[in-house]
Amino acid sequence: MLPVVFAVLAAAPTPEAVFARLECNRCHEIDHVRPAPAAKQCAGCHLEISGAAGNDARLEKGRATYGAAFDRFVHHTGTLYVDVPPLVGLSRFRASWLKSYLRNPYDLRPHLTESMPKLPLTDGELDALVRGLKLTADAPLPKPSRERLEKGQALFEAKTCTTCHLLGNQRFPTQPAELFEFRSPAVSLHARTPDLRHARDRLNRDVVVKLLLDPKSVNPRALMPKLGLDRREAELLADFVLATPLAEPIDDMLERDISTSGPVRYEDVEARVFKKTCWHCHSNPDLADGDGGPGNTGGFGFKGLGLSFATYEDVMNGSLGPDGEYRSIFRPGSTGVPVLLEVLKRRVHENARDFVKPGLDGRRQTMAAKEDGPLGMPLGLPAVPAEDIALVEAWIAAGKPRPATPSGLLVSPMGRSAPP
Repeated sequence: MLPVVFAVLAAAPTPEAVFARLECNRCHEIDHVRPAPAAKQCAGCHLEISGAAGNDARLEKGRATYGAAFDRFVHHTGTLYVDVPPLVGLSRFRASWLKSYLRNPYDLRPHLTESMPKLPLTDGELDALVRGLKLTADAPLPKPSRERLEKGQALFEAKTCTTCHLLGNQRFPTQPAELFEFRSPAVSLHARTPDLRHARDRLNRDVVVKLLLDPKSVNPRALMPKLGLDRREAELLADFVLATPLAEPIDDMLERDISTSGPVRYEDVEARVFKKTCWHCHSNPDLADGDGGPGNTGGFGFKGLGLSFATYEDVMNGSLGPDGEYRSIFRPGSTGVPVLLEVLKRRVHENARDFVKPGLDGRRQTMAAKEDGPLGMPLGLPAVPAEDIALVEAWIAAGKPRPATPSGLLVSPMGRSAPP
């Protein structure tokens, strides 16, 4: 029996192997994992592009390669994936939370534009992460008295925790108004700060106390400064964050019906949606050493779909199906609407379940269970605005008119075209 047990353990994946298969290092800095090659570094590429802002020489060089689209890259792409949290000190998390979160991710950091996408993790890989990262077992949450919660809240405000952190929809007199502007990035100070309403799911009380006393003792890359607390104060703050009742969640992100009037041009759809959003992951492999992004040549554990938004011709060419043949992205999806619209609207639904407070996680799980079709797009980014989804819908309804002039960027040799 023992040789069988040892053989099973030896065959189990390590956290490093899981990170490697899912290419987590394309975005994250990870303990004991080498950075991805330069051509596959999503975050590194975005940082490089962002560095061109205000640099005339780099702007001219970019325009020579990408044309006028490079200015869009700098002013939009250059604001994404430039402040990704490093994956260090992961043992601080509760094992139950990490497994649940990776199965159905949600937005932990409201002021970070990106959020964790749902990746194709197996149960064995989740178990390997829990075991290999030495995650903590759940401990009971505190049940402090009302008086203790009031003292904790007073300390929470006195130590200016409200300057950076949200605590669900609780509002404090000392809190800056921009912290509640969920749909636009806040100043960089707030980008990585998690909404503390999730702390009761993620962390045990003893870990929260250690974080408050010395953040870097728990997370070596923590940006939070020492607050000069003694243990009594740290325990008061921990009890308040982990146990105070929370206000109802904001839930105003569900799909809205918006109509578009007047003629719809491909150039407008391309500028507002395809090149602004879709092209990041569905690009042309000729432009990046054969890597056309996760949605084209594959990545993050997903197979390549061969789908490019570089040109009108590429869009009409479609994506690879299970049989290896190209098929239209305008074919009816599981809900009867074109697949392209289905995945754009699915992301609206996914964003909506980000706004579920602790204690109502059953609602989040129920919403996630309904997502039995393709993942919403853009993967890990905010949903395309309703006005722009309506623009795509109107363009499709108008017969998907061609651009007045060629689309520009290299046309990919994608093989047999899909029916439009």
